[in-house]
Amino acid sequence: MKRICVITQCSLPIPTSKGGAVETLAEYMINENERTPKYLFTVITVKDNCSVELARRYKYTEFVFIDYKDNRIIDRCWNIIYRILKHSYIYIPFSRSFFAALMAIKKLEKHDLYLYLAGPTTQIPILARLIDKNRLLVHLHWDGMGTPRYAASCKRVIAISRYIKEQWMKKTGSNEVTVVENCVNLDLFDKKVTEIEKTELRNKLGIHSNNKVILFVGRIIEAKGIRELIYAFQKIKDKDTVLLIIGGSNFGMKTDTPFEKEISDLIMKSEKKIIFTGYIHQSELYKYYSLADCSVMPSQFQEPAGLVAIEAQATGTPLIVTRVGGLSEYCSHEATITVEKDGNQVEHIKTAIEFLLSNPGKCAIMGEKGREFAKKYNTISFFEGLSGIFDLTLREAESSEKQQERKES
Repeated sequence: MKRICVITQCSLPIPTSKGGAVETLAEYMINENERTPKYLFTVITVKDNCSVELARRYKYTEFVFIDYKDNRIIDRCWNIIYRILKHSYIYIPFSRSFFAALMAIKKLEKHDLYLYLAGPTTQIPILARLIDKNRLLVHLHWDGMGTPRYAASCKRVIAISRYIKEQWMKKTGSNEVTVVENCVNLDLFDKKVTEIEKTELRNKLGIHSNNKVILFVGRIIEAKGIRELIYAFQKIKDKDTVLLIIGGSNFGMKTDTPFEKEISDLIMKSEKKIIFTGYIHQSELYKYYSLADCSVMPSQFQEPAGLVAIEAQATGTPLIVTRVGGLSEYCSHEATITVEKDGNQVEHIKTAIEFLLSNPGKCAIMGEKGREFAKKYNTISFFEGLSGIFDLTLREAESSEKQQERKES
């Protein structure tokens, strides 16, 4: 079996115990490899006691855990230095934990292939100093800071949407980009929830049986548009409507950011009921979706893709999204209402919510269309897409090395 080293940002652990879209996708990849073994993976990730325990179940994946000691003052200073230097095209590891990951790579035996997950693209040239660039792949989850130098420092890029591919090609001039669409574990989301389970969860959350529920799932950061959603929610006339917010500013990490405080103040001052649960692990999310009349993704930035869109559709929940980035690529027009990101976005969101709440028949149809649409975003197809790129890159690297050997001989 070929050996593949997976390099993470070392900010959230794998196996996932604190969430993270990138980390979740990596877990789907190694889980599928456990079912149909094809590679031997080595995953470099940050240490977490729960993840260390979960790692014991893997036969074809070895985990290198970075035991990172948090020090906010040093980390803040490091981050400032990194940001200053990168504008002068002087690149250092973007965090102390990633620096530790680089030291771990140097100690590892040589692998057949290396996969860098998301992370700042400024780190690609650093990785290329340690790794044969013809064996380095970058799984790109955002559209920032592409340059010709970064593209030349790796063999090819795996983009999560056509939007990301187009942005990378535009900024780098490289054609070595392949789209592999994100996925979700459909078994976790396409589940039946009994009326007894729904009643128990409603009682736990303080949601009455006559309440209509609007759901937001995501990080509580400005880019995700939670503030705009709250403003739209306040405008809805139906007094029995509840806004259910699931998420934290940094997934499962305990944080208390200024923006979170702003949202907390809006919730406290709201005359209508807003329920904030904090972080909920994805294995439990389907229960919360079962309570929702609709789900809203009011993104304020160029959303690269968005796993939440797939999750909502997989559970049969009608979806409202902003027309940004690659988000629409993951949404069925029959299961989704798309609103424009303009000066009237709050009003657009409010109108879309009111339309869905007053049309239960339409919602039922949208739910069924969404379930059917989401089926293609399964973990098997995701793994097969990645495997095709892994195998192609391995063949190219081996062919190139043989040609070089013949020249030298």
